[in-house]
Amino acid sequence: MKSFRKIWLIFILALMSSIAPLSTDMYLPALSQVQISFNTSSFLTQLSLASFFSAFALGQLIYGPLSDVFGRKKPALIGISLFIISSFLCIVIDNIYVFIALRFVEALGGCAGVVIARAIVNDLFDTQEAVGIFALMMVVSSLAPMLSPTFGGILLEYFSWHSIFACLFILGVILFFMIAFGLKETVRHNARQSFSYRDTAIKYGSVFKDKQFIIFIFSAAFALGAMFAYITGSSFVFIQVFGLSKQQYAMLFGINALGFVILANVNVRLVKKISCKKMLSLGFILMLIAVFLLVVSSFFISNFWLFETCLFLSIACLGFIAPNTTALAMARFKNIAGTASAVLGTTQFALAGFISFMVGLLNANTPFVLAFVMFVCVVIANLIYYSGFMKANYSH
Repeated sequence: MKSFRKIWLIFILALMSSIAPLSTDMYLPALSQVQISFNTSSFLTQLSLASFFSAFALGQLIYGPLSDVFGRKKPALIGISLFIISSFLCIVIDNIYVFIALRFVEALGGCAGVVIARAIVNDLFDTQEAVGIFALMMVVSSLAPMLSPTFGGILLEYFSWHSIFACLFILGVILFFMIAFGLKETVRHNARQSFSYRDTAIKYGSVFKDKQFIIFIFSAAFALGAMFAYITGSSFVFIQVFGLSKQQYAMLFGINALGFVILANVNVRLVKKISCKKMLSLGFILMLIAVFLLVVSSFFISNFWLFETCLFLSIACLGFIAPNTTALAMARFKNIAGTASAVLGTTQFALAGFISFMVGLLNANTPFVLAFVMFVCVVIANLIYYSGFMKANYSH
């Protein structure tokens, strides 16, 4: 694949993976304005987030099998069309219950890009090259959660919350044309083949029965769970405990994300010389050491720079874990990549939501409690990975 075409493909796939998270992260600063605009309770306003998350998790289970049967482009275009229409309607409606329903539909459409993008990479590249592609996609798409809350805040400074959905509508339209004219079909659709609930159930059954696949996705899910614990609780720790301003915290959040970007790029180069399985094993061990030091630093010494250094290293280690586990898990199912991608995405997202809930339940707003939650997640990730590694004879 020529260099320019490859870069263009990665850009399209990264945008496909980012469109749904963007519609959440840009929306977060607008919650209070939405509540006032609809003259409703905070519960109903937050329900618009919950409806989005639930549809985002469930929708992936729908698009994965559909893309295996009907090809990648058609389901992707249908999903983005749903996203575009619902984003536009969010601008013009004036009823909170309709708004909540539209957010559900918006997520149901946007999640198509996430699940299908992974499947397309699996269609086009072998495992080693896929690691590099997934890493580059994650680098590009990681800019979304870093920049979108700030961008959303800027829009709210000059316009109403409706401008956020106008922006999402425009992005959706751009992505629709990118997919339609810039993306080639990677799966041949058999005209005689039709969607079957029975066949779909069999496909899901084969995915869940693959022990190696399950080991990869659950070990990665718990490692990523540590990151979601950090995302959920870090604002309280850095602003309320360490006394950072909101601007300083936003800058620090970007710096910590940069650690992931750096190691993801290092990983791309090293997997050409060292197998991605060895890089993955190294990533799990390094992350375990980093979060252990994070717990120790937060328990014995309440020092901002020491805590931040350990946290930076902990998040950075995901650059060795996330791309490799994704590529290795997806490589198990070249023939039903969409279904495998759906299981991977839904599992990780559901677990991330549960861990975020636990962070709130445990009131993890001190450095030690947050560090301990992250440590538990990474310990479980290592136990799943290494217990599976010792029992199974991994094969390419």
